[in-house]
Formats: sequence, structure tokens, C-alpha cells
Amino acid sequence: MNLPLPATASFWSRFLLWAAPVALLAGCSSDAGSGAAVALPTGHYEGTVAYQGTELAAVLELRETGAGQLEADMRFPQEEGLSFPVETARYAEPQLLFEQDGTPGGMQVSAVREGDFLRGVFTLDSIRTDFVWVRRGKAQPRPYQLDTLQVPASRLALLVLVPTDTLGNHPAIALFADDTHQAAARLRADQLARQGFVTTVVAVAAGSPADSVALQAAAATVQALRRHPAVDTLRVGMWARGAAAAIAVPAATLAKPRAAFMVLENVSVTSADEARPLQQLGQRRVPVLGLYAAADTSLNVKDSARRLRNAVGGRRATQVRIFPKANARFVLPGRTSPDGKWTWPAAAPGYLTAIEDWLK
Repeated sequence: MNLPLPATASFWSRFLLWAAPVALLAGCSSDAGSGAAVALPTGHYEGTVAYQGTELAAVLELRETGAGQLEADMRFPQEEGLSFPVETARYAEPQLLFEQDGTPGGMQVSAVREGDFLRGVFTLDSIRTDFVWVRRGKAQPRPYQLDTLQVPASRLALLVLVPTDTLGNHPAIALFADDTHQAAARLRADQLARQGFVTTVVAVAAGSPADSVALQAAAATVQALRRHPAVDTLRVGMWARGAAAAIAVPAATLAKPRAAFMVLENVSVTSADEARPLQQLGQRRVPVLGLYAAADTSLNVKDSARRLRNAVGGRRATQVRIFPKANARFVLPGRTSPDGKWTWPAAAPGYLTAIEDWLK
């Protein structure tokens, strides 16, 4: 389906792989020949990864969520823009393997458990470095819990991340993405949930036309999210990256009431036809935040940012930002200075909190 209504199985299989517990390798949940259960390497691990003399603090949270199941978070306190929930992990005593999903050249960890230590190899692009991380007690829980969102009048069932703070109501964002940007949307949903947003990711078929069925389904998702008990009904917005904007943008004004705001990341605007739906956002007074990574080579960033500004108008609540030197993932690549000092990759300054800061 364009915004999958009848065909949600593939979406669920991908999304639950990310958000639900990660299973161990089949046949590795017991000791060979003994039937004894394997003790999982759960816990809060701390250490560093180092390259060319530059260290980066690393924290790994490994939690058991069921018999023979793990969930994990890889975090970098000095550079939170590099942190990610682990999407695929395998544990076969004593080896733990996982990688950053959907990111070419992304991080990979291969480790062996030695008592309270994890000893192994950390890989990022062409970087390969050894590490030793030590267990420092129990794993910290995620700052959000999982819930499901049923969209009336359709078979769409979405996973929702709900912050576990003490607030009664939270701003909420429905993130729309095609297959190319699913990993980015899931990562953004995790980041925003940690900032106090209720989030859900909606799969959109690549290149799908903005037909009435797809638009009605997108609008219904926003309305269903508004009815969630943890959501502030006046602060429900939409997010889209790339081609998913073709559905999310017109659906923002179709929802009743309309979306409270629209966030567009790396959305190409190459013609008057592509700009026309964006003009509706300005006319219907939907605030727009446009974010562009300057080094994203998949689109003409300067022209798209200019056309977006012109289309949505100069209303005070609307902003369009370009992040200098940032790649398509809004990350500043790692680099070596002329004197040989290595600088680790980092999120573009201001990107992680751009939505939260804009809505204040």
C-alpha cells in the first residue's frame, strides 16, 4: 500500500526487529550437550574506543527482556549524535556481535565476554580498533516504553515510543519514511523519545503517488496519535525525510484538526509543482521546520532550501536551516588534522535538539 494499509506485515517485521527485544542465535540459548541455560552478558558496560590517540567514551546497555532475548543501546556520552539502539544482535557464548542498521560504513562491534569484561574490535568505516569495556552494574532502562497505536478504519497498527518521565502529556510526532530512510526515521524516533516526544514511524512506499487512500491513511494516523492518552492533543506534528514528504505534506492539512507543525529533513524541492503542496502549509498556517545537510549529494541543498522558504512564506514560526559540512545523516565526518590528531564523527551542532528548541 502507498501508506501501508493492507500490507503491514513487512513493516511490522522490520520495525519490531528494531524496537522489540533482539533474539539470540538459534540454538545458542543452552550449553552444548548440557541443556543448561547460558548466562546472558547483561549489564551496564563502560569504556572507550580510541583511534590515533583520541579516545571516545562508550557505554553499552545490555538487557534481558525474555528467555534468551536481549535488547541493547550503544551510547557515546561525549557525542550523543553517534548513539543508536541496537537493531540486530547475536550472542553465541562467549561472543557478542551487533552493528548499526541501515548505515553504510556504520559501527560494528565484535566482542568476547571474559567475566565482567567485554573485549573485542570496534569498526567504523575504515577504522578498526581494539577495546575493553567493563561491567559496572545493571543496565539502565530506556527512558521510554513501547505501546501500540491502532489506526481506525484501517488495518494499520504502529509501534509507539512513550517517554517514561513524570509529565502527563507530551508533544508527539508521526515520522513518515520510505524504505531508503526507515533506519534514519527509527533513529530519529529514538532520539526524540529521549527528549520527551511520543513518536511513531510510518512506512511509505517509495515513489508512491499522493492518492486519496494514502493521504487519508496518513491523516488518520495523525488523528489516532492525537487520541493517545500520553499525548498533548494541541502538539501533534509530522516529520518526513526525502520522498515521503509527497504524502506527509498534503496530509498535514487534511487531518482534522490539522497537524500542529511539520518537520522536513533533506526534502528536495526542484520545481513549482513540488513547491505547490508546501504553499498549502503556509496558507493553512502550519509551522514548518526545514532541515538540510549541506553535504547531502542526493539533492540540490541550496536550491531546495530557497524554494522551501519561498513556498512556506516568512512567518515567524517557520525556519529553514542548513547544517554546514554535515553529510546526509546530519553528521560531521571524522577527520585527521594536519598534525595527525583524529577527530571522531559528531552530530552537526544543533541538529539533535533542533525540533525541541524550535517548539519552545
